[in-house]
Amino acid sequence: MLRLCVLFFLVSFAAFSQFKFEKEDRVSSGEVPKKAIDFIEKCNFTKKIKWYKEESQLGKTFEAKTCFKKHKYSIEFDTAGTIIDAEVTIKFAKLPSEIQLNIKKTLATVFKKFKIEKTQIQYSGSESGIYKAMFDLKTIHEKELPKYEIVIKGKKAKTYARYEFLFNEKGAVLKELKFVSENSDNLEF
Repeated sequence: MLRLCVLFFLVSFAAFSQFKFEKEDRVSSGEVPKKAIDFIEKCNFTKKIKWYKEESQLGKTFEAKTCFKKHKYSIEFDTAGTIIDAEVTIKFAKLPSEIQLNIKKTLATVFKKFKIEKTQIQYSGSESGIYKAMFDLKTIHEKELPKYEIVIKGKKAKTYARYEFLFNEKGAVLKELKFVSENSDNLEF
């Protein structure tokens, strides 16, 4: 029975900890689905919108990136132009203290050492709910509960690697992905 429990734990952890592959290419707005452009125009962003076509382990998507009120916004759409999620970059210290504590405790159990490189609030759900949540960062919306995407550099055993974690609204882990370094034909210094 103990062997079965250990085997189940190892298989569950292996399935839980996956790899992240992401390739972004800049595209013109003419290559983006009209439905996505309509949503972005409704947002009335004042800064320039940069469009990207992204390929990842989950498939192909389009992403609009911009800055608004000192925050970086990244809004992701599927190939039909339906919104998938919106992410707003913030400082980790701006998260609610209970969530910060839960995230730090979790990371301390997984890594010998770690450094938080990037923190984003992520909203998914209905188009109108995401729109409301994006522009009212201080209020938690019941249908579009925030998730927190944290990119870290962490040390497990003897090596450092970059990871992306997704935490729920209480700071519990939903997903862990290890970044896969992209092979390059160019020399990198």
